[in-house]
Amino acid sequence: MKKLYLVDVSSLFFRAFYAVRPLTNASGMQVNALYGFLSMTIKLLREIRPEYLAFCFDRKEATFRVEIDPNYKANRTEMPPDLAVQIPYIRRLSEALGISCYDQMGFEADDLIGSLTEIGRGHQLEVVIVSGDKDFAQLVRPHVSLYDTMKEARIDEAGVLEKWGVEPGKMIDYLALVGDSSDNVPGVMGIGAKGASKLLHDFSSLEDLYQNLDRVPSASLRAKLEAGKADAFLSKRLVTIVTDMPLQVAVDDLRLKPIDRDNLTSLLQELDFKSFAKTLLGNESNPAPPAMPVVEAASETSAALQVVETGSADFGPIATSRMNATELAKWLKPQVETWVIDTERGVLLAQKHASWSVVEVAASSEEMNEILHSGNVPMKGFDIKTFCKNHKVRAPQVVWDQMLAAYVIRAGQIEQPGPLFTLYNGMPLPELPSPAQLLSAHLMLEVQLRRKLTSIGGEKVLFTIEQPLVPILLAMETTGIHINRDLLAEQSRSLAADLAVLEKKIHQSVGMTFNIGSPKQLGQVLFEKMKMPTGKKTKTGFSTDNEVLEKLQVEFPIVGDVLQWRELSKLKSTYVDALPQLADSEGRVHTTFNQAWTATGRLSSLNPNLQNIPIRTERGNAIRKAFTAGQGYQFLSADYSQIELRILAQITSDPGLTNAFESGVDIHAATAAEVFGVRIGEVTPEMRRKAKAVNFGLAYGQGAFGLAETLRISRGEATEIINRYFARFSGVKTYMTETVEEAKKKGYVETAFGRRRYLDELFSKSPQVRKFGERAAINAPIQGTASDLIKLAMIKVGIPKNTKPLLQVHDELVLEVPDSEVKEVSDHVTQAMKGAAHFRIPLEVNVGVGRNWYDAHS
Repeated sequence: MKKLYLVDVSSLFFRAFYAVRPLTNASGMQVNALYGFLSMTIKLLREIRPEYLAFCFDRKEATFRVEIDPNYKANRTEMPPDLAVQIPYIRRLSEALGISCYDQMGFEADDLIGSLTEIGRGHQLEVVIVSGDKDFAQLVRPHVSLYDTMKEARIDEAGVLEKWGVEPGKMIDYLALVGDSSDNVPGVMGIGAKGASKLLHDFSSLEDLYQNLDRVPSASLRAKLEAGKADAFLSKRLVTIVTDMPLQVAVDDLRLKPIDRDNLTSLLQELDFKSFAKTLLGNESNPAPPAMPVVEAASETSAALQVVETGSADFGPIATSRMNATELAKWLKPQVETWVIDTERGVLLAQKHASWSVVEVAASSEEMNEILHSGNVPMKGFDIKTFCKNHKVRAPQVVWDQMLAAYVIRAGQIEQPGPLFTLYNGMPLPELPSPAQLLSAHLMLEVQLRRKLTSIGGEKVLFTIEQPLVPILLAMETTGIHINRDLLAEQSRSLAADLAVLEKKIHQSVGMTFNIGSPKQLGQVLFEKMKMPTGKKTKTGFSTDNEVLEKLQVEFPIVGDVLQWRELSKLKSTYVDALPQLADSEGRVHTTFNQAWTATGRLSSLNPNLQNIPIRTERGNAIRKAFTAGQGYQFLSADYSQIELRILAQITSDPGLTNAFESGVDIHAATAAEVFGVRIGEVTPEMRRKAKAVNFGLAYGQGAFGLAETLRISRGEATEIINRYFARFSGVKTYMTETVEEAKKKGYVETAFGRRRYLDELFSKSPQVRKFGERAAINAPIQGTASDLIKLAMIKVGIPKNTKPLLQVHDELVLEVPDSEVKEVSDHVTQAMKGAAHFRIPLEVNVGVGRNWYDAHS
């Protein structure tokens, strides 16, 4: 998933002004803030190398918050004149560096960041907010995090909980209670950080707290809250970041652009920044600003970097050269391990014959691609799948992938070779490394990664699961999957007509027109105009998420119409209208499978995400009809049956679960019979529904509250069901208890195949974070084993002759098979998937065939 970095600029230049000693240029103007700001910006660009980046600025004019409270920020001192004169240059420098800059009258930079976050998420970008300001913690959620450059710390959902003691969804309420003296946000007098955290642990929101003040045990605390009620709700309005500003910003507007060399040259001359001019403008061919050099350039004929371990191991002489295609073909030896590395100058290839040799080749060299395409060259590198896709190499023989090795060692730790090298070797890469330096760095990193991989027993996962999967994923991405544009256009028209009908019906029901897609407007209509009972609050008003609305639709039919409108609208915009825009000239859509992203080992799909095509509603599932096989081909869909429950039975050895699977009975009916004390033939659909929720919930740490919410039953009934379940399936309870205890001793859990998931959350000071860690400890061995199993199945299935592997979606594989080979391939796939691992619990595979994905999967 690509990342969008959003920078709170004021935090950078204020820090720079006070951190850098006074400096003046030739005309006598203070430039210390500009010097510090430019240094920080270059460091940021060097470390994150962003594709999407935006700087957000405050304006001098008052914002809408002053209309809410004239005292807001009234105690702020005037900006020092020496800083004020530098401010206009901040934006000019940023724009000259190719960075998109934004401000808007009446709003703060915080609001721009909040609104751009939503734009980024809407385009499936991971958003990183560059700021140490706690106000931004309210925006954190999956794929939205904070990055504090001062502490070089990244803060995700668990980090917010650990640092401030509340979940991101409660940060607005937390800030409303504690206030902020620097901004003149009053908060509640006498309530500090610990007190606010404790209150929000006991109450779901500020509204819930004030509606249930009688439940606050301390009389003095109740008195403080009663006295500060008006200030609390005023503060909440002030600290809430706007996320729906009417911005006319396309996602491409946020891309980092090339340096405006003429403009930047003029600015740096005016400011007398000669060292920056050399750093930023020294190379005419650079499309983006390089960082300041961090080590001296080394000789092209010797390795500048050495492995530092017991003693010192030198890799010896490294000769470098440039070759044409004919020379390259003679030099590149088949069956010799070859490093393949993309650089700014082209492609670096390295082989060790008598000694190491490095050759730089133009990236567009068809001869090089043809040689590598043969599959006879054992390849080493970082993210070899992407390298091969970029250079049209079809059948790589992957012997060492640094990215995958690092992922196996610790998922989510690092994503780029530069930071990875620094992490493992304690030194940064040169900013523009020579070929010799670059190869030396990769050789050093290989030594360190192999050592670590061996120490955790991760070789099996890397060498038998992750690396052999690369050619299959590459084939899937390259082939793509065909879509029927005409059918999608027909579905789009049908959805548009239905949406218009629903919109009219909703507007008539409430007696006014409004934007149904605006959470803020919808909340005002439902909870203020129609007086429906409110649920949780968000930073922009009443929450209108599906969880809240689903509870209301039984009593208020209009809410059901809103939910249907929301579902159809998402189907239309996210899939039906978007997919044709992403198809190539042959009508095929090419997703990217991210192999080193999730904590569990699951593959993820992006640009577009084809793993999230809805299947729970008929209208959503119908989208799969538009994924069609080519002439003379059919889709073959094969998926594991109830794989995670089978793995649970395998791991726990629980007799009840084991017997159910071995006898081939319906596992949910069997569970219901045990839990409710009836014969299996007496199990009602309602009993089975409850048992199914138990099977899929309890094994992942779900408690009585979660089960009650899922089944919409009382907490007492949920507790009773759980107790009966554990009485009949004691092996599951034992597994849960022992797994958590073992994880606390080791700090990690493992899948059946040896993949580790580290659980730092288990050692958090926050009870909520520790609970999350316990649930993850229970879940990870099950879900991670399922992830490993489907990968092994893909490897075992391989790429049968004339067959095109297309997709992997959770526990399902989708292939495009010639009509004449359907039976043969179906048998092969079934046996391969069943034989991917030898479990005591039998693995079952469901296979379907059809001219489109819908028919094959149904």
